[in-house]
Amino acid sequence: MSTAPAKESGAPIITVEHAKVKLIDPEFSVEPVEVEGREGSTWSRDPGLNALIEMDDGMYDGIRFYQNFRLLMNDKGDYELREGGSLGSLVNAFNKTRTGEPFDFDSGKPFDFDMTEWDGFEFMTKIVPKKNPTTKQLCGSMCHHETIMAIPDPSRKKKKGAKSKIQQAQEEVQQADLSPEEEKLLQEAMPD
Repeated sequence: MSTAPAKESGAPIITVEHAKVKLIDPEFSVEPVEVEGREGSTWSRDPGLNALIEMDDGMYDGIRFYQNFRLLMNDKGDYELREGGSLGSLVNAFNKTRTGEPFDFDSGKPFDFDMTEWDGFEFMTKIVPKKNPTTKQLCGSMCHHETIMAIPDPSRKKKKGAKSKIQQAQEEVQQADLSPEEEKLLQEAMPD
């Protein structure tokens, strides 16, 4: 983990390899949105899911920054949800948290962006410094889209019917044709 003072804004500039974060007050738009800055300047925000990100990783608890998880533009110039971008990664993590499966982008079915379900959504990601696209100066932090993933659910960790390595070894021993001496040595070596 590293930190540096912000150059262009009051936002912190940090790097965290594995951070637990959550979305606060998410907004979804399918069209670009005009945004007014603190000093009266305006710019256009790409369509997608925009939210305040709050860190909950121990060292940087409570650190907040804004992030726009963008829809991607296709060859025709239309915005769409698809794998490979920040919003696609976020949708996969969201769907996997709720269903245990990633979202099927090839199914043709639309994804429902109900913001009441997204508010407070927690996920894991790497936090990296963010650069201003125009000036290239560091201006804050952001979630690295290639590292966004669902928080592992301990109740889903072991698949139904899955056997431990010890259970598998014991079954293999029972099926093996061992002499009485080999069986005795094996029983002495096996944990209770």
